[in-house]
Amino acid sequence: MHRTSPLRTSHSDREHRRRREIWRSKYALRACYRGWFERLRPFIVPGPSLEIGGGFGGFKVFWPALRVSDIVPTPGLDLAADGLRLPLADGSLANLLVLDLLHHLWDPHIFFDEAARVLRPGGRILAIEPWISPLSHIAYRLTHHEEVYFAGYHRQARKLDPWAGNLAMANILFARERPDWSARHPTLRIIHQRRFSVLDFQLAGGFKPYTFVPLRRLYDLVLAIDRRLDRLAPLCGFRILCVIERSGELRMENSSHFQASS
Repeated sequence: MHRTSPLRTSHSDREHRRRREIWRSKYALRACYRGWFERLRPFIVPGPSLEIGGGFGGFKVFWPALRVSDIVPTPGLDLAADGLRLPLADGSLANLLVLDLLHHLWDPHIFFDEAARVLRPGGRILAIEPWISPLSHIAYRLTHHEEVYFAGYHRQARKLDPWAGNLAMANILFARERPDWSARHPTLRIIHQRRFSVLDFQLAGGFKPYTFVPLRRLYDLVLAIDRRLDRLAPLCGFRILCVIERSGELRMENSSHFQASS
């Protein structure tokens, strides 16, 4: 995403390792991600697929053919690369998965331009991001270290910090700026948006060492109830799923190809 100092690289590596350990120890977190993958599954198209900013690579459990990248070299990654300058051939990917990436980018449209380059026609960006609803706005402001900022992508003083996040980014991109989308990205078409996540990640405790629902069967019930609460997500949801498809013909300019099984 951005160049990182050795200090930030070290911090990120420790954070990835911490999250990997919590992932292994918390059933509720793995079950939450499984539910998110089930939401993504119908939109996956056959072909090479890459997660950008994947960190510890949790989605690979459910999607074994998925390759995982991050800007910081971490054990288990398939590729260490800047998500805004991917070392991949034009049209070499079928799917680009981004989970909680866009709200960290100082200008996410640079990412979308790069995605349009590396995706083949019919390829898709599968994005899950925080969403600001009336309920999540209150909860994020009270409990989350990242800010909710509607006046721009980031405050001027923070926009070059790769670890700064604006939780309102998806609202800006996919709601406020939606009328200008086709002009800014003529080969990228938003084909699906759905707000969700009223209970799942919140009651799992996220990547904290605790969970609010420690019993597996009880948490599975939480997930089933959460699915039924999708209709309340405009008022209470904490997440949005957005699927963006690349259209048009592709002019191949490179001969290299990112190899991944479909």
